[in-house]
Amino acid sequence: MHPLLLPIALRLLTRRPVTRALARVGTGVAAAAGAAMVALTAEQVWRMWRAWNGVDSGPKAQPYQYRAARPRRRVLVVGDSTGVGIGAERRTESIGALVRAACQGAELVNLSVSGSCLGDVPAQLERLGPLERRFDIVLLHCGGNDIMRTPNLGSIEATADALLPRLHAVGKRVVWLGPVDVGLAPLFRPPFSWWLSHRSRQAAGLFQRAARRHGVEYVGFHGSRHSHVLTRERSQFFSADGIHPSGHGYRYAYGWLARSGALGHAMADVQAGPAHTPPLTPPVPAAAPLRHAA
Repeated sequence: MHPLLLPIALRLLTRRPVTRALARVGTGVAAAAGAAMVALTAEQVWRMWRAWNGVDSGPKAQPYQYRAARPRRRVLVVGDSTGVGIGAERRTESIGALVRAACQGAELVNLSVSGSCLGDVPAQLERLGPLERRFDIVLLHCGGNDIMRTPNLGSIEATADALLPRLHAVGKRVVWLGPVDVGLAPLFRPPFSWWLSHRSRQAAGLFQRAARRHGVEYVGFHGSRHSHVLTRERSQFFSADGIHPSGHGYRYAYGWLARSGALGHAMADVQAGPAHTPPLTPPVPAAAPLRHAA
């Protein structure tokens, strides 16, 4: 069972308005409500197991990278499965690949590992050789797994405070691509989707405060502006596994990243004009989705 599902179910059932309502209707209805919650939890666990078992059964996905003999700019990508590009139909639809395509002559080093939380990123940095530790821009893809897996969200802020200075040590500029409202992912059903949306809003506030303290540009996708778009076209923005972005979703995220000041400044003297934003059209199916590696 996912570590948060049972606590979520118990907390929903023990909230004061719920307990008062159950007390009014009697023990029979209360028992039925409890049984219904158990059934909902079991069904959600099954959906998650089916989704993750399906993507884990394939070969381990390798993140897109591009090595250049004499790079004019160096870009580092670290983080979770969104840094790897899980869910995209092609590796070239990942955000790292889109950044590299818009910045000809740039080298892209991608150390992202699927399933990573913020606390796992320092281990990714350790894979850099002593002569590789200087980049023009560092892209951090992280936060979604923290929302789903960390019981105490308050601890995330301290983890971010410890991580972000380490990213600045290897990059002139650091951009954090925050997660979407996790509760919008088709994989999750109410009431768990409601609770994950609540946690997403809480976590986003923590992420943004940490980013401001450390001079990191935070590009978030949790607000109502994004939620409205993602809700309206979930089948386009989410991949078949119901939780990762599709190629269309990655292009949408890149469109917002391309507008960020940090990315534009880092690449200003490399490209002929402003960062190119690929058209937000549905991807043409060609290859099987990249597989998730736990």
